[in-house]
Formats: sequence, structure tokens, C-alpha cells
Amino acid sequence: MSEPGSPFWQNALLYGAALFLLWEIFAGWRRGLIRSALHFGAFVLSGILGLIAGRTVASVVGFVFPGLSFFGGLLAGSVVALLALGACLLASALLFKRTSQQPPGPARWLFGFGGAFFGLLTGLFLLWGGISLVRASGALSESGSMLAKLRESLEIGPLGERIAAFDIMPAAAYDNIQRLSRLSKDQNAMVRFLDDPGVQKILAHPRMQAVLQDPRVVEAAQDGNLAVLIQSPAIFAAATDPSLQKLVLSIDLEKALDRALPPAQDSAPTKP
Repeated sequence: MSEPGSPFWQNALLYGAALFLLWEIFAGWRRGLIRSALHFGAFVLSGILGLIAGRTVASVVGFVFPGLSFFGGLLAGSVVALLALGACLLASALLFKRTSQQPPGPARWLFGFGGAFFGLLTGLFLLWGGISLVRASGALSESGSMLAKLRESLEIGPLGERIAAFDIMPAAAYDNIQRLSRLSKDQNAMVRFLDDPGVQKILAHPRMQAVLQDPRVVEAAQDGNLAVLIQSPAIFAAATDPSLQKLVLSIDLEKALDRALPPAQDSAPTKP
């Protein structure tokens, strides 16, 4: 049973989001039109690169160590996104002026209002990703945890439905994240998952075999050391192999999870 949502936490999240948007508008005004536009573009570009990196690493890690897939992908995506973001922001800071450095008059007002507009876009983009992060982390957390409570609070009532509609991830993705995590705690379910024909093809791939036979990867997975996993040359080679990516994308993950964790098992009431 999931942790019940709280209107208090929903309001706290919404007020926090509103304050964040106001801050980004103000910060955009200070940065100016060009800096703020590049700032927005940097976040979008780094977000896309981070999402691609996170998905590829999570897909490889998920088929070998399901319980670590989300966090492995999140860590890999964050590293790539931060590196790309840092490079873009440094370039914009060195090459272009702030609003206060513009001559007084129409030019300064144009730079200020243009910067505020792109600041608003940057804030909305970050909130867009933040919604997915809160909901995914909550889906992965155990009942009663703070992350689970925040997720439930975010989704309650008519406003919660609108927030969910604003999310970039489909609802089924959160169910898959949750069930992949459960596989690591249920050996019988894991065996059924690994017996799926699509999963078998992925595990038989030479790149995946190299991951499974790498003692450092196995040891890092047993210790839950995500930093070692995302730095592994074997995982990097597997995540960037086009033929393996094609196999991963072609698998019916929901069908494989249904086979491993049948609906009857999912919906069975928990005994006190």
C-alpha cells in the first residue's frame, strides 16, 4: 500500500515551484537576452544528452542488475548533463554581456525583458524534468518513505491530474521502474524475467556477456557501487553498441515484466 498523499506537501511543492520560477525570471533579467537564451539552450541540450546517456546505461544495467537500473541511469545521465551544461554556461559567461553591462535605454530594457522570457522558459523546463524525477523516485521508494509521500502528494486531486499530464514520462514507465526494482528482491520473478526470449537474446549478445563476465562490474553491483558501474568500459561499450541498442529497443519490456510479476501477484493484498 502506497503512502497517502498530503495537501500540505502538494501546496509546499507548488509554492516552491512558483518561487523557483520567479527566481529564474529575475535571474534571466540579470543575465540578459543572449546569455539567458544560451542558458536555456544549454539546459535543453544537456538534458537531451543526459537523457540519452541515462537511458542507454539504465537499459544495460537494468537487464543485469534490475534494482540498480534507475539510479545507474540517473547517475550517468547527471554526469553527462552537468559536463555539457558547465561547458555551455562557461562559454556564454565569457563571450556575452549581462543586462547591467548594456548602455542605458531601449537596448538595456530589450536585453532585460528578453532575458526574463528565456528565464521563464528555463524554469519551466527544469520543473518539467523535476516532476518526472520526483514521480520516478517515489515509484522506486518503499511505502512510507518521504519520496513516496511526495509523489503521492504531487498526484492527488484534479490539480495532481494536470501535473501528471505535464509529465514527460508515460504513466506505464513508472510501473516498469517499480517492477524492475522488485525483481532484485524476488528470485523466482527474476528467473521468469531472465527466461523471456527477448531478454535471452540481450543476455547472449557478446557485449552483454562481457559485462556479465567482468569481475569488477559484478563486485560493484553486489556492493551497490554505482560510480564504478557507470565508469566501467564494459558497460560503456555495451551501452554504445548499436546492435545491442536495437535488441533493447525491440523487447516488449511490459510483457516480460508481466511474465515475471503476473498481475495477480502484483495485486495480492499484503498480510499484516
